Amino acid sequence: MNFIKYELKNNIGIITLNRKEKYNSFNFKMLEELYSVLQQAKNNKELKLLMITGAGKKSFCSGVDLNQLKVLKTIEENREFAEQLEKTVYSLFVFPKPTIALLNGYALGGGYGLAATCDYRILSEKAKIGFPAVQIGAIMPVTCTLIVSSLIGEGRTKNLMLTGKLLEAKEALNIGLADEIVEPENMMQAAKIVANQMLKAGEIAIEMTKKTVNINLLRDIETHRLYAADNFAYLSQTKDWRERMKK
Repeated sequence: MNFIKYELKNNIGIITLNRKEKYNSFNFKMLEELYSVLQQAKNNKELKLLMITGAGKKSFCSGVDLNQLKVLKTIEENREFAEQLEKTVYSLFVFPKPTIALLNGYALGGGYGLAATCDYRILSEKAKIGFPAVQIGAIMPVTCTLIVSSLIGEGRTKNLMLTGKLLEAKEALNIGLADEIVEPENMMQAAKIVANQMLKAGEIAIEMTKKTVNINLLRDIETHRLYAADNFAYLSQTKDWRERMKK
């Protein structure tokens, strides 16, 4: 695989988003690789817990690669991309084992949305979170949007997604977008402490607890996530979108 690294050690799987030179942004191939790894990991009986992080020191994931959007011309191509993004993020949200996100830098748009699907989020002190989709005339994946809203409420979600402003790590922690902040060099150590605590629990109990906590949100996501792909595809054909993509 070119854009995703995966290792399994001591029953803990670690996924690394590996497009460091592009701030670990999503292109179509990366999403396909990530989805494939998640499906394989889900079915691996040796795996007890999954972590996800980004390569390098600057970015966890900066969201969708704008160069990818620029080469998608037809409404069908844009819908296909949006559907791949939705199903990849959704597959992490419904992952049956405990999940921990290590946000080592910028987490923007769907990049933070991916982290939001995880059960626990650890931020580097240098991490920054924001949702700039509207500034390029696009919208966030519905899975990401609804999960963020469940974390911080509709009011704060609209504030952040309509303005696109960046949050420092401490502010993100204060409003509920993170579970803890650590120094960059201590991220893996902090993750292992949380992991060891989670691994004391029964596997079936963990899976059932996740399903129970997420049941109402899952119902909402299932109802709306395909509509979001249609909306994304529609926006891709507007004059406003084309003009913003040129900037």
